[in-house]
Amino acid sequence: MVGVVCQHFDYFTQGYNQYNYNYNYNPYQKDDWSDWVMVQNVSAEELKKQDSLRLCTAMADIYTALMSVAPGQVRVSRFMSQVEPKISVLDYLKRIDKYFACSESVHVAALVYLDRLVSKNAIDLNPLTIHRLLAAATVVAVKFLDDIYYKNAYYAAVCGLSLKEMNKLEASFISLLGWKLAISEEDYALYCETVRQVLR
Repeated sequence: MVGVVCQHFDYFTQGYNQYNYNYNYNPYQKDDWSDWVMVQNVSAEELKKQDSLRLCTAMADIYTALMSVAPGQVRVSRFMSQVEPKISVLDYLKRIDKYFACSESVHVAALVYLDRLVSKNAIDLNPLTIHRLLAAATVVAVKFLDDIYYKNAYYAAVCGLSLKEMNKLEASFISLLGWKLAISEEDYALYCETVRQVLR
């Protein structure tokens, strides 16, 4: 299934080459930082921080673009905040990435899940819903993909939600997906390519 992101591939990737990251993102392979450390004379820990920042920046750019092409309607839902959160999408993603300590594939899977729901008009993606949707999507993805994950009380604290609210958001999100969490290799590769293009 190809969603809005892949249908609008050119739109999501245009202009991002200006960042000139010179970074090759390979989600299928564990990062070997030894060559980078020798060449750039910086610690592996610092390089991983740079890597996380680049990935979060790319994902934030994609979500911002996705909000601009998503239907403009506003429906009351469990994912809607009463006021727009003060924290930016980028800073929220950085916080999630730092404290979830999840694999890079989790971020890609969260994007796939959100795009599926946008494609079938199951959710409204806008500044009032994006943060809670990201929280739910990432929690669902990390539990589905990673071998090690935390309890929802921890994820709720990271995302600025109560445990009760986090549980309800997760349940609602899975229900909207129809419990279909598997991602084909072809779909995963398409979304990874979008992220790669934004990272370049």
